[in-house]
Amino acid sequence: MLTKEICPRCQGNGFIKVKESIENPIDIVQQCTMCKSQGEIMIDEPRFKNIQKERDLLSVAHIKKLEEEIDMLRKQKIYLQSKLREKGNQDDKRR
Repeated sequence: MLTKEICPRCQGNGFIKVKESIENPIDIVQQCTMCKSQGEIMIDEPRFKNIQKERDLLSVAHIKKLEEEIDMLRKQKIYLQSKLREKGNQDDKRR
């Protein structure tokens, strides 16, 4: 049986925030594609419960851990890019 439920992705807002890119982590607002910006979806009850269960697995602590890993990877990227530039400058000086 289908029921009308608040969209689990946008929480009924119709819009979600996403990061522009890895290099430019600015929040941008997008329309929710799950509910087509309506804030509600028609869904069967077993599927809705499954979506809720998956969402609950992504606890705040888990999200924070992932954000810390992303920050670490960004720092590593910056470090490696600086080493690559240094190597390029050394090669230019040798010529």
